[in-house]
Amino acid sequence: MRYVDALLCVAALLIAEWLAVGAGSASQLAGAYELHQTLATLVPLAMVAAMPLALGGAWITMGVTEPTTTRTRLSVSVPATLLACAVAVGVSGGRLLAGGRRPIFVLLVTAAVAALGWYGSARAARVLSRVRARGRGWLLAAIIAVVLVLEGVNAWVLPRLYPAFHLGLSVLTLWVATTASLTWPRDASVNARKVLAAVIVLVSLPLAFTAPHRMLLYDNIRFIYLERAPLLSNAVRLGAWLAPPPPVEDPLTDDDATRSTQRHVDFSGRDILLITIDALRADHVGSYGYSRPTTPQLDQLAAEGVVFEAAYTATPHTSYAITSLMTGKYMRPLLRQGVGAESQTWAEILQRFGYHTAAFYPPAAFFVDRERFDHLRQTGLGFEYRKQQFASAAERVAEVKTYLSTRPTDAKLLLWVHLFEPHEPYEPSETPFGDRSIDRYDAEIVAADAGLGQIVAAVRAARPRTLVIVSADHGEEFGDHGGRYHGTTVYDEQVRVPLVFHAPGLLSPRRVRQPVGLVDLLPTVLRGLGIPISPRMRGRDVGAYLVGQAASEGFAFAETDEQTLLAQGSRRLLCARRIGACRLFDTATDPGQTRDISAREVASFSAMKRKLGGFVSSLGRYESSAVRWPRALRRGMAGDVEAAMDVAMLLDDATVEIRRKAAEVLFELRRDEVATQLRRTLRRDEDVTVRRWCALALTRLGQGASLTFDLFERGERDFKRLAALALAEAGDRRGERVLIDWWRAAYPEEPRDAREVLPFERAKEVVAGLARIQSRSAIGPLTWGLRDVRLRRWVARALATIGDEAARPALARALADERYHDARVAIAEALVSLDAQAELRLPLTRFLGVPDPMDGGLAIAVRADVLKFVGGPRVREVRRLRQFATSGVTVGIVVPESRHATGAGLRVLISGKTTDGAAGQVRFGLKRDGRMSDGDRSQLVPKSAPSFDPALTVTLKVPAGDDYREIFTTLPKAVSDQVRPGDHADFVIYATQNVDLRACAVVPLAAEVPPPPPEPWMKP
Repeated sequence: MRYVDALLCVAALLIAEWLAVGAGSASQLAGAYELHQTLATLVPLAMVAAMPLALGGAWITMGVTEPTTTRTRLSVSVPATLLACAVAVGVSGGRLLAGGRRPIFVLLVTAAVAALGWYGSARAARVLSRVRARGRGWLLAAIIAVVLVLEGVNAWVLPRLYPAFHLGLSVLTLWVATTASLTWPRDASVNARKVLAAVIVLVSLPLAFTAPHRMLLYDNIRFIYLERAPLLSNAVRLGAWLAPPPPVEDPLTDDDATRSTQRHVDFSGRDILLITIDALRADHVGSYGYSRPTTPQLDQLAAEGVVFEAAYTATPHTSYAITSLMTGKYMRPLLRQGVGAESQTWAEILQRFGYHTAAFYPPAAFFVDRERFDHLRQTGLGFEYRKQQFASAAERVAEVKTYLSTRPTDAKLLLWVHLFEPHEPYEPSETPFGDRSIDRYDAEIVAADAGLGQIVAAVRAARPRTLVIVSADHGEEFGDHGGRYHGTTVYDEQVRVPLVFHAPGLLSPRRVRQPVGLVDLLPTVLRGLGIPISPRMRGRDVGAYLVGQAASEGFAFAETDEQTLLAQGSRRLLCARRIGACRLFDTATDPGQTRDISAREVASFSAMKRKLGGFVSSLGRYESSAVRWPRALRRGMAGDVEAAMDVAMLLDDATVEIRRKAAEVLFELRRDEVATQLRRTLRRDEDVTVRRWCALALTRLGQGASLTFDLFERGERDFKRLAALALAEAGDRRGERVLIDWWRAAYPEEPRDAREVLPFERAKEVVAGLARIQSRSAIGPLTWGLRDVRLRRWVARALATIGDEAARPALARALADERYHDARVAIAEALVSLDAQAELRLPLTRFLGVPDPMDGGLAIAVRADVLKFVGGPRVREVRRLRQFATSGVTVGIVVPESRHATGAGLRVLISGKTTDGAAGQVRFGLKRDGRMSDGDRSQLVPKSAPSFDPALTVTLKVPAGDDYREIFTTLPKAVSDQVRPGDHADFVIYATQNVDLRACAVVPLAAEVPPPPPEPWMKP
């Protein structure tokens, strides 16, 4: 009977974890059906796997209730000793216990636990008996408390490190849970429990048999439970081991319409004008449905030309996007593989066919990963004439006109103009859209569009038959999916761009719905000119779309370091590289890409996932290289973690270059499942470079190897640095000085003293490593890295992790003039964690008053205990606000002074959420004496509530949702006339019954941080 009860305890614990994780992840679930699928897959698989452990738990439970001391000792000490031995073996594979120290460690741990179990079990049984004697409820509460502690330790202590440690905790948690059967009464329910246990077994066994294969269909829930469920995550891993993903098929991206040699459109004899606008997202263009008049000139071209409604950049960074467009290749994966750097461009190809080529672009075109573009940057993308400088759209018009005046009229021209206006910083203008970031961004688009119109008019005046192509390098995000700017995701706001072909008399007006990529432009133009297309180009000729002859679904691919996108028809498959999980969206019904339909569209999801994997594995296949990299290796080099096991198989390849690259890629991928192959190769491979990479990869996984120490002590500079990094990531401080010196070489105190370029991805890893070992010696050098806009968030978080208050002055200086919203939040959060208060008052006051208030600014003020200094009530009144806002409450506020105040008025901000799934409202106004008349009353204001003047109030809408949101609006001018910065005033707040208010503040409207002065122009 004990086994039956233990089985029921295990089932109850697994179901409780299933429910808790599901409830905590509700916002990430596509629907309740995903929870049902988890219950039908993960839980049965976990249940079957836990049945033997339930038997062991029952044996332990029976032992601790037996009066015989020997029986008690054996029941506790034997399982504990076996578990301790297994865990000790599993966690002792690292460098610290290499060689003969490992068996000694295992022996000591096993002996200690055996002794503790033998001599402590009887005492533990007596304590258990006393607790049980106080009542079954006390014992049950104690068991639940222990289980929760073990679950917490399993989830938050050494996450993703030492799998044996976490597996041992899972076993221990299950064993402790089985002791809950001691609290169950021995009555008539015994037979019912037996029946229930039998049902659980009979249902779990068949479901568990098919669960691994069915789990492959549900990436979303596998990802969620792998990351958040200490017990059920083991079932996710077990399912992946029993049913590994099917091998990726070859790419299926070609179709007759795009790979045929037929010439659908004839561009012969035409000049070509290519205009790209920086950071222009498609849905901010009038012809793409935007309501503001941002692009009248582009809209006119669109009305007369061919509009591609779903055009995608290859990567949402200018450097990769432009070079991919100019070469017809996906440059990011090629450059990561060390190939393609000298690919031919539009200019180089067309020059061989008699074209004069000219480019007008800013130096920022190669800002990201500059070191990877040396050849393309130094040759100016192959253009004969180059005007590389920061210039306004109006200035570009003059430059283009000057160039046109110097060219023979019979010369064929290729002109590329890159307009920079919409790129951050979004400078103020006279366009009456407003002063928020998105308003100024739209105003910058207006300026770029005006320049576009003048450039097109100038070129067409001189050369009427010019083919005009207008597009953008990438989009821009304004919180659509929780971020800002670009380069971080492959959602539409960052990678979908406008694309218009305009050639009067040749192309008829039409709109193309099928997805295409900017890499398709070069092959399309070459085919239209009758110029052969190199087989190394991955772009496709989409000329059939230009004349309405293509019936395929289309194809586009985009990627960042962390994500990949496959666009096909209206479907968008978005995958997170590092965790191998994907989601599927249908932009026809969900243009905002918020509802995952992968569970509903299983066939499409699986087919697109295979297609994406095959396409990624093909990138680089046709490039010249000393070694022909296998498909799995190309996937791994692109960052696809699902290729890790296939890459590990290449450690046995006969070609030493492939083995070296495979080991290096596994070092970068950091996947626990390849540790066995790495360790075997470390022992057997004859090549020292292969062994070095394997040792470093194992150290990164927390399992270590003695060779890593040798590399650190006596290795060449590059391997010495990587060894220091791997050691730091595992918590070993001995490489601290090497890492700091490496960092200082790239980020010295004075920028002009920089001796090296540290790639962005590696720089983030160095920062994280220094944070992992809490290097106080690195505080100064790390603060120098705050100059790099891309690294500020990571540096700020690292300084917070190190936890030394010496970083506060540098962080405060950085925050005072920080222009980037995401960096503001990261720096402010770091200051809070370092117990800063005074340093936060002025920046928070300003950043709550700028046109786009700082995300989470009120929450940061509350955590730092400075809310009353930045326009909020005192702590006592905040408590009253939370308790009585729904019935009306008065709070006293001192409006802060700010030297950045514009004098344009005051803003109120509130932090609140709704409690019933419906939207709510908050009224906020200046208090007045007396009671309101019936005519002044609102449905929000009860008759006995404090009063305010309706003319001095505002209403804020609180959107439905479970998370606190910060909402703001400008107070009426009459309020700012009566209350000046520095004044104390009483405000009245009323909230509907479904609103939970957390904080509020009143601040003066403030000016945004101005953009830096323009860089000096370069000589043409």
